[in-house]
Amino acid sequence: MPFTRFTKANHHMQPILFGCALLQDETEVTFDWLFRTWLDAMGGSPPISIITNQDLGMKGAIATVFPNTHHRLCLWHIKKKFVEKLSQVYFKRSKFKKDMKKCIKKTYKKEDFEGRWMLLMNENELESNKWLQGLFDIRELWILVYNRGTFFAGMNTTRRSEGINSFFDGFETHTSNIKEFMVMRKP
Repeated sequence: MPFTRFTKANHHMQPILFGCALLQDETEVTFDWLFRTWLDAMGGSPPISIITNQDLGMKGAIATVFPNTHHRLCLWHIKKKFVEKLSQVYFKRSKFKKDMKKCIKKTYKKEDFEGRWMLLMNENELESNKWLQGLFDIRELWILVYNRGTFFAGMNTTRRSEGINSFFDGFETHTSNIKEFMVMRKP
């Protein structure tokens, strides 16, 4: 069963666990139920912003349940896929890696990002790469320049919650059953 955690940053930029849930699956219907339940537990106050991985079910449920919440995709999860999806240029041409990092993090106008992106695609013959085309289509969800002016507590990844995730690693494995998980034990 998928185990989901809700974390946020406190005023010291430290992660705080707000809640967690065991889910039957990771469909939009399940996330819709989870987010409505969480919203009720929070007294009806939706989050100002939320950072997630690229789960489509989660994306749809966020749009439905938290229509005024700013949703952003975790930059770390996306960058992690660059190695897998673009190994032919990512490792052979160190310039591509450096230029892509500048494109993602060091552009301060949307037009500059789009121009740099197109130049990178042309220089590396990646214009027909479907994965990159898909990323460009959803650039508002993960590129920093498109999210300026939106409060994200200085975060662009879900990595702040990794400490909390590692705490639970001692309690769950792929073979754990619910009883084993629910009985607290030292890792």
